[in-house]
Amino acid sequence: MQHPPSFDDGRPPFDHDFANELVGKLVLVGITYQDRRGEVTQQEQIFGTVVSADARRGVLVSLEGSRVGETKWLPPSTHAFEPAPKGEYRLRSTGEVVVDPDFLAQWTSTQPDA
Repeated sequence: MQHPPSFDDGRPPFDHDFANELVGKLVLVGITYQDRRGEVTQQEQIFGTVVSADARRGVLVSLEGSRVGETKWLPPSTHAFEPAPKGEYRLRSTGEVVVDPDFLAQWTSTQPDA
């Protein structure tokens, strides 16, 4: 089932063709968590292979490296993914090196106050 290119609930456009290209690709993702005032509470870097990309459920990544065996759902948006320049990327939190990922993505998640 094809979904419209944009939704009336504020979600960004979802490019189905690009989403299909993401499946099977190695992605390196940075996630910044902040409170509702914009104060950074945590930063996370993950990498893995895209298993599926769906306009309703999101982008499912099968994690690799120290988090092998885990999965992570990313928001249902394709606009955050950009082709990655060739090279080595070192994760600050673990020191792991990711060589030549296909795509990079950066997300900011605003968490409600506890």
